[in-house]
Amino acid sequence: MPFLDVLTSPPAGNAKAFHLRCRLESLGTQQYPQDALPSFEFALQPPGRLLFKIRLAETEFTACRDGQTAWVAPSAPLRPFLDETTGSGSRKQFPSMQLPFSGKQLGMLPVLLDVQDKGSVALEGVGCQVLDVRIRPEISRLLPPEASEWALRLWLNGEGKPVRAGVRMPNNSLVLRVDQVEFTTALPANLWRAPEDAQQLSPEDFEKVATRLLRPGK
Repeated sequence: MPFLDVLTSPPAGNAKAFHLRCRLESLGTQQYPQDALPSFEFALQPPGRLLFKIRLAETEFTACRDGQTAWVAPSAPLRPFLDETTGSGSRKQFPSMQLPFSGKQLGMLPVLLDVQDKGSVALEGVGCQVLDVRIRPEISRLLPPEASEWALRLWLNGEGKPVRAGVRMPNNSLVLRVDQVEFTTALPANLWRAPEDAQQLSPEDFEKVATRLLRPGK
């Protein structure tokens, strides 16, 4: 489980970060044409670095958390939203993005997660196994209420690598076509560097901006 290996503390293997390059098939209720899927990137380097890029209309937005700082770029297209909703002065801190158990404890996951085999389907001519993953109800009752609203559907190729992923989140959902997955000890330092047209964000404002970008119709 390489994605979870990265998130454990300490990481279960040599990889300490990953970078996904994908295309969006759907975001919420919006379905994109199969011949014009917008790009989507997601990078994670625990405990404190996260970045995603999403193309909306003709603009590619980048939102990044680097430790206890964060930014979004370009800021000009978001200016009305930023002026109205950011600058709260909140002292809220970003939490760690590492799981509170070690790689050796990953063996407990069958107790925590409900994984259902949904059979095989062909995706662009390639046979894929489909898995549904969610937190077991008896475990989710011990977690924050929104935990039960998270669910994951994976399409895995013959090598066990994800080629499509569907994610259900509180109040939203998305389906990604996975083009490339990179696991590494560290992602390039310039990936987290804010460009000139970026606006710095507090942790609370970063959450608002991320929600706005991932729910563009709201």
